[in-house]
Amino acid sequence: MAAPTVQKQKSVKFLPPTRKSLWKLECQVVLLDNSLFVEKFESKSTKGEELFESVCRRLSLSHGKECCGLQFVDAVDGELTWLDLDRQIRSQRKKPYTFQFAVKFYPSDANTFPKEVQDLLVLQIKDSLIRGKLVTPINEHSALDGFFAQAVLGNFKPKVHTRGYLEDLLGSFYAPPNGINCDAEMSEDEYERMVYALHRSHKGMTEIEAKREFLAIAQNIAFYGLSLHRGATDKNGNPVVLAISSRGILVYDIDCFGVIGNVTEIFRWHEIVTMVYQNRKFYVVIYSEERHDGGSFSYRFHGHFGHRAAERMLQDALGHQSFHYKPEKDIIRRSKSFGEVDSHLTSIGKIERADQKYATLKGKSRSSGRSLKRFTDSLRRKMPRRQKSEPLPNSTVSFAD
Repeated sequence: MAAPTVQKQKSVKFLPPTRKSLWKLECQVVLLDNSLFVEKFESKSTKGEELFESVCRRLSLSHGKECCGLQFVDAVDGELTWLDLDRQIRSQRKKPYTFQFAVKFYPSDANTFPKEVQDLLVLQIKDSLIRGKLVTPINEHSALDGFFAQAVLGNFKPKVHTRGYLEDLLGSFYAPPNGINCDAEMSEDEYERMVYALHRSHKGMTEIEAKREFLAIAQNIAFYGLSLHRGATDKNGNPVVLAISSRGILVYDIDCFGVIGNVTEIFRWHEIVTMVYQNRKFYVVIYSEERHDGGSFSYRFHGHFGHRAAERMLQDALGHQSFHYKPEKDIIRRSKSFGEVDSHLTSIGKIERADQKYATLKGKSRSSGRSLKRFTDSLRRKMPRRQKSEPLPNSTVSFAD
């Protein structure tokens, strides 16, 4: 795959559909280099996979495309949502059919991904830095920009790279610290001189080497590769942030100002028995074969569209688990007589008074006793088989690394 060309482009202007294309399905996708890709389909029942494959062909992306996806803003609650590739596009969003191509699953080690994906990952990280999704110290911020300039512009040339060249040549991919993407304050002239010196010091470094150094720094940034889901509380009513990573699901506490604090729980993929959402609650059931204990945890999403947030959390978690966790052998199923799992399910299926108006979605009840019994039976089959000499699992869970 050829190296992405960075063009100076402050914003993307979406094209209005022409009269001849009104009977077709016209989709517009913003790529990671801020260019606009337009694709038209003869059938209005086109699925998301067809659009995604068209974008991958445009990018010459053949290997590693499973870690990318298409995002759009949900018209109902205004949250970013991943396009389901197995469903029709028109069933997931209304006109205009505009999407953002993005990296969906971040690797714990970027060097394990093909070069084509590494190129996209560099642009994705730059986009996250510019938007303030990742916050770095001033030294890390300038180091990233120095390697990015070397990767995109090549060796420093005094006659070409004069004052202001970073903004002129990198365009929207160059964003000095502004209080959103960095925890320090510095004038633009001072910061430009820092990046200027770093870019100059990287003379002789190839594009591949510069991008590897860029990714090595980025992987150590706080919240790198995390998919954050806000607006939830734990069983005690404490506000939390649920973060999905390559390791599993992390639960962070937050203060009264919404600042993310420490990790309170870690649910690793190999310990998760099942996940389910019901109304505005997201449930995760775990069992550890090493500790011979397990339990169920519930998190409630608040707001009028809490049920959509819970469903979005479940779909995101299932996608990450499928991508990152591939067990070498099938889990041994246990018999239905392992009745202690019922103690972890007593709360699932009960609808609180405040949630009753959200108890049905699309006319299908999500709280019937029959559905709960099917879920309980399927969960029993998923739990590991207990030997007769082993003690029963405890109801409490300890997550000591």
